[in-house]
Amino acid sequence: MRILVVEHHDQSSVGVIGETLHRMGIETPTVWCEFGEPVPESQRDYDGIVILGGNMSAVDDETHPYLRRLTGLIREFVDADKPVLGVCLGSQLIARAFGAEAHIGGPMEFGFHLVTPTLEAESDPVMRHLERPQPLFQWHTDHYTLPEGAEHLAVGENYENQAYRLGRATYGMQFHFEVTEAQVQSQIDSTPDFRDLVPDYDEWLPRQFQLHEKASNTFCRNVVRDWVALA
Repeated sequence: MRILVVEHHDQSSVGVIGETLHRMGIETPTVWCEFGEPVPESQRDYDGIVILGGNMSAVDDETHPYLRRLTGLIREFVDADKPVLGVCLGSQLIARAFGAEAHIGGPMEFGFHLVTPTLEAESDPVMRHLERPQPLFQWHTDHYTLPEGAEHLAVGENYENQAYRLGRATYGMQFHFEVTEAQVQSQIDSTPDFRDLVPDYDEWLPRQFQLHEKASNTFCRNVVRDWVALA
């Protein structure tokens, strides 16, 4: 099995998702869009796609023209009934691909925040693992409306649309359930003036990871396994 991974950072951000796929023996060919690698022309060579987070907005076509092609590729995967998983920016790009609205530049949501499953999540083959309000990691300001026909699967403290499903096997997750503390710290270190955005993060973020990282990673592994099973 081959799952295409789309990276928007200049360092790996696939985290626990990638670790889980590798342990399952799944190949993960990766497109590094920030390095100028082209988005594949077709979904034919892949059994599914993971679209990860990034610093740009989902409608930033002027400075990231590949986004237009990527939204087209997402539609091709969905039309082919192959599993699609979008994380943060990835969830926003799936929403965009199916006519939803992008909301740009809202309040910063950073750190672990409670995510609550909807009633529909209880019977969902993937999101059933979110059994109660669970602290999951967030790092975003942008958001989105749900595409027409989407099943709303989770709500958040500050942003309502935290998870949804389109059709049989397309999932958007606003939260970052794939991260580890080391991964987040590396991204903070490479983000200019991050302390201006979240001045006191180092006073409480390590404790949040100590409390919540293990459960978040377990949730991620369970979700990825069941998502892959949809292939």
